[in-house]
Amino acid sequence: MELQDILRYVTYPLLGAGLGSMTNWIAITLLFRPRKKILGVQGLLQKRKGLIAVKAAEIIREYLLNTNELKKVMDKDKARTGIDRLVEKTLAIVPRLGRKIFSKALREIAYKFFFDDEGYVKKEILELALNDSDLEKIVVEKISNYDISELERIIKKASGAEINFIIWSGGVLGFFVGLVEVFLPF
Repeated sequence: MELQDILRYVTYPLLGAGLGSMTNWIAITLLFRPRKKILGVQGLLQKRKGLIAVKAAEIIREYLLNTNELKKVMDKDKARTGIDRLVEKTLAIVPRLGRKIFSKALREIAYKFFFDDEGYVKKEILELALNDSDLEKIVVEKISNYDISELERIIKKASGAEINFIIWSGGVLGFFVGLVEVFLPF
């Protein structure tokens, strides 16, 4: 075996690995950079930040956080305690003798009004304070107000291992492509 063949067996896979890693790194970097348009090219996040914020808000509202989900996690005991305090405060002006009767009746009415048959706070009550479109607006506003470098940091923090996997898998794939090229006749 000649030196040229040995170099080919080593060079092609290493070159493929390097190119595979580099192209994946460039592709991931182009998600975030350039932040300002250069020769008509701009990072995907910067270019589509508004649309990404709206889509993320829709997904969060539809699948993760909406009034149905809030209803499930709202502390029923705290809500009942709040109603009890409100009833006691409201009835402070009623004479002591009638207070107990009014207190029990008013609590029962309030419980019927605030809680559904399963004991959860009614969706309609939650929506008085915060409805699904309000939640969506909050998410859109939060994402829109983030600086792109801060969004990049958040995304990389949340998915750093996966980003590195993508870069390295490009290198591994490139290595195998280079290995295949070694055995192709030229």
